[in-house]
Amino acid sequence: MSNTQTTRLREMLDIAQDEMIMRDRIADVLGQGPKTIPEIAQALGCPSREVTVWLFGMRRYGLVEAIGRADVDGYFQYELAKTHSPEPA
Repeated sequence: MSNTQTTRLREMLDIAQDEMIMRDRIADVLGQGPKTIPEIAQALGCPSREVTVWLFGMRRYGLVEAIGRADVDGYFQYELAKTHSPEPA
């Protein structure tokens, strides 16, 4: 494995490790209404690439779902899954 691949893998692992921390923050943002990945990223002040990793993890576990069709830029809106209710603060 090249150094570039190792660095990239390490970065992805670091991003994935933050998923549990970011899950609640993403849920708070989506609690305000459906949003696209760039909108979530802007609200969190995080790169879209990282939000994509976290959001797809949440989608895999049934916490969020895509709604409607993709917009003109190819982005779907996401919302909290109907069965997921955010825990009280």
